[in-house]
Amino acid sequence: MDRIELSKQKHKELFGRLEPNDFSLDPDFIDILNRFIFGEVACHGSLDNKQRELSTLVVLATNQTLPQLKAHVGASLNVGLTPVEIKEAIYQCVPYIGFPKTLNVLQQANDVFKERDIPRMST
Repeated sequence: MDRIELSKQKHKELFGRLEPNDFSLDPDFIDILNRFIFGEVACHGSLDNKQRELSTLVVLATNQTLPQLKAHVGASLNVGLTPVEIKEAIYQCVPYIGFPKTLNVLQQANDVFKERDIPRMST
């Protein structure tokens, strides 16, 4: 399978669709991004989708790339991570990125949980 087909397959596994929602930002860049991230990086090595998504959440939290983090909270749920697992991964960020940044991340996660009618829970 080539990178284009791999990226479409991985995108569907994570986000439930073959293509990104919005190419309007810059279609060429989005195409390059998808082929690289979803057609190469996400298909390399032995991590499963759950492990990859946990790693992705932590990196996005650290970088405070909140719109992308929100998308990957949804992807994490799509591949079988529980809300508790997602929150525990986020909580592990506190000593490294601090409370304010972790609160920003939790707000994004909680927004996704609310959109999916997942009740608030404690870990």
